[in-house]
Amino acid sequence: MNQRNTHISTLSTSRLGQVGYGIGGGSYRIIATAASTQNTFFALENIEVPDGGTPLHCHTREDEFFHVVEGELTLFVQGKTVTLAAGQSLFAPRGIPHCFKNCSSRPVKFLVFCTPPDIEAFFDYGLPVDGKPPTDQQLMQRIVAMAPKFGLEVLGPSPL
Repeated sequence: MNQRNTHISTLSTSRLGQVGYGIGGGSYRIIATAASTQNTFFALENIEVPDGGTPLHCHTREDEFFHVVEGELTLFVQGKTVTLAAGQSLFAPRGIPHCFKNCSSRPVKFLVFCTPPDIEAFFDYGLPVDGKPPTDQQLMQRIVAMAPKFGLEVLGPSPL
């Protein structure tokens, strides 16, 4: 089944390899699902364009681990700003407000691991609309609508 369906309701239960889009023009690809990791973790490969990133948010159910593959990624975690270069990682425990942004002038590629993997279906928010990346407005509407179901609290704009 094609994993790039345009409607969330028609999605296969297997999201492995699914591509989605984030606020600011970035994209992600699901590289590990609950099913592929025996329900241990969920993982994404992200490509974030300059100035792209997430709003300030807090996960109440899962921990996140960030690892930069190429470029630089700036994160705001536990009230501190940290910039990671290729090969560096950061752990963001559940219950701690955080966000990330590409503050550099070139794309950054990084991995995000979530445990437990229950947040997997939340990432349907970034699916294409009529075969095209959703607008930032569509993405924020989806994120705000879906967040409570996954124990995700959107706290406001990024401080980065």
